[in-house]
Order: sequence, then structure tokens, then C-alpha cells
Amino acid sequence: MKMKRYVAADMRSALRAIREEQGSDAVILSTRQISEGVEVCAAVDVELAAGQGTLAETAALKQLERSALEAAARAHAEPAHGSVESGGDYAPSLAAERSVGEELRSLRNLLEQQLAALAWNDFTRREPLKARALADLANLGLERTLALQIVGDLPAALSADQVQRAPYAMLARRIQVCPAPLQRAGALALIGLPGSGKSTTLAKLAARYVLEQDAANLVLISTDDERLGSHEQLRSLGRVLGARVETVTGMDELAARVQALSGRFVLIDTPGVSGRDSATAAHYRALRARCADLQFMLVLPSSAQSGVVDEAVVHFGDGVAHCCALTRLDEAVSLGGVLSALARSQLPLAYVCDGPTIPDDLRPARAHQLVARAIELSRQAHSCADDELLARRYGGSVHAAG
Repeated sequence: MKMKRYVAADMRSALRAIREEQGSDAVILSTRQISEGVEVCAAVDVELAAGQGTLAETAALKQLERSALEAAARAHAEPAHGSVESGGDYAPSLAAERSVGEELRSLRNLLEQQLAALAWNDFTRREPLKARALADLANLGLERTLALQIVGDLPAALSADQVQRAPYAMLARRIQVCPAPLQRAGALALIGLPGSGKSTTLAKLAARYVLEQDAANLVLISTDDERLGSHEQLRSLGRVLGARVETVTGMDELAARVQALSGRFVLIDTPGVSGRDSATAAHYRALRARCADLQFMLVLPSSAQSGVVDEAVVHFGDGVAHCCALTRLDEAVSLGGVLSALARSQLPLAYVCDGPTIPDDLRPARAHQLVARAIELSRQAHSCADDELLARRYGGSVHAAG
């Protein structure tokens, strides 16, 4: 699409210049009054102007474009009610200017929607297999940019069966996994949103450690002085497992205890924090720099909204968390948002938790299994993106790419 700004003494002169240079296919994008007269931003689709669109597509676009041109001409060729004439020039009222601006914005939005629909329809004709792959990824709830990247990376000359499977395999490869951080010695702090399942995940890890290692070498530390009963809950877990339990206050005391317990395996329960809490993230970052043996695991609830997960990953994934765990997998209705966050951030995934049973519902992460679960949830929910949604989601991008 070719865009150009025009400056003229009045709207009639500007429209004449646009038609002479860009032809009848020109689209008015914006207009405004300036000291020299008027400023008009116009554009023309080079492909459609060259006749590469279908007759129906060209006719539909021209109808919209004529409406925009007529609206712009009316705004500046007709005097507003109660305006004052001076030397043949009009002084439109503020209300009239706003009305015209709103009309132009509405027409531009309509035009953009129409262009996106036409671009998507054209893409489905040219690349039917890739269009099907984008639809499948949209059904998963995958973020738009990530879906476009995956489909853009598809090898050429794939069969229909291969294109149906390849995007899921490529998505799985973008999700980093890491070995379970249960070691003989070291420290692991669980951080995350309130209600994300940190305490339950810690209980599962502690029980798994006792089964695989030695309860005498395990120390549980509670720093959560905000949630009512959190300390007593951890003490009860310690009594059941036969593990030592401590309570600390503040980052300095926690750093001192982690350093003093070198040679033991320490699990640390922390207060829930907002995904936007950059101050706490900075404290954790400083604590990580002080304690070489301390690792942070970000606990992400699969059932949370994608925006909530994104914020937590942005603030606590970079320079704070060494890995993450997905909880509440059994409560999720879609995994597209969390898969998008993991693929975009490259934060390694260590565990998935798909139930409340301790410790059975804690499993090492497998990327292909997680993607398979996302596909299953999509099919259970009967997710099916229609052409209108796909056009809004991908139309502008496939048009630009073409």
C-alpha cells in the first residue's frame, strides 16, 4: 500500500491532486486543518490498482473508498450550520469537525476490516494448507504473532498430513524444559501469584524428596507472613514428613539461613505477589545474586488469564526465576495463553501439576505432552475459529507478508 501526505489550500484542491496522482483507487485516511489550508493523508493499494484483485473485491473496495472521499468532500465543501463566511472560505464548527472525524474513522475501520477479509480470503486460496495451520493454532488460543512465526517457518512442499502435525511439533520445540530441580543439596524458593498453588506444589516436592532421598536432609522454610495459617500449615507438613521447619522474616535473614544450611536441601515457601510487583522482583534478583546455591521456581497457574501469566513471566522470569512449574492443569479450559508465554519467554519448564494429590499429581514436564493436552482441551471445548475471526486476527499480517 502506497501512502502520501498532501497539503493544499482547500479540500477540493487536495482531492484533485490525489485523484490526479493516485487515481480513483485512492483512499482518504485522515484530514486536518493546518495553517497552510488542509492536510490530507491518502493511500492506494498498488496490487488492486494494478488489477490484481478480483472484480468483486475491487468493486467492494471502491464502494468504501468512494464513501470516504464523499464524506471528506462534504465536510469541507459544505458550510456548517451557523458558520461565518469570509472571502468564500468556511469556518466549520467544532461539532461538525468532530462529526466528520468520527465518520472518517468509522469508514477507515470498515475499510480495514474489508481489506483484512479480502486478504485472508486471498491467502486461503493461495496457501490453503498454511491457512488451515493458522486456524488450528487459533483454536488452541495461541498468541497471533507466535502462530504467524510458526507457520512462516514451515518447510516448503509439505503434504496435507504433515502440515496438520508439523505446527504442533514446532510449537513443542519452542517450549524449553529442564531437569527436575530436586537435588541432594541446594535451595529452591517457590514464587508466584497469590493462589497459584505454591504451597501445594512445595508439599508435593517435599514428599517426593522424602521418597527419593532422606527426610533428615530436608529443611522447609516459611517466609509467608501474610497468609493466615501459612506457618502452621508448613509445620504440619514437616511433622508428617519428619522434616525440619523454620520461619524467617526478611530477605537478609533468608539469605543467612540459606548460606548456613549449605549441604541440606531447602524448600522455601514465599508470600504471593502480584505479577506487576517489580519491587519484590528486584529483591528476589538481589537475593539470587547473593546466594549461589539458591534457585527460584516461578509457579504459574494454567487456569489463569493469559494476561496475568504474561505479567508474571515478564517481571519474574527475566533474571529471577531459573525455571517454572505449571499448576492447576486439571482446571484449565485452554492452554494457549500459557503456552504462548512459555514459548515467547523461553523460561524452562520443570514440572506440571494436574491435580491436588500429593505427590502423585506432580510430573516432570514434557513439551510434546503439554501441547497434546492443549489440543485435547481445544477439541473438548469444540473451539472453531470462523472466517471472520481469522480475517481480523491474521488478515493484515498475511496481506503485509504477501
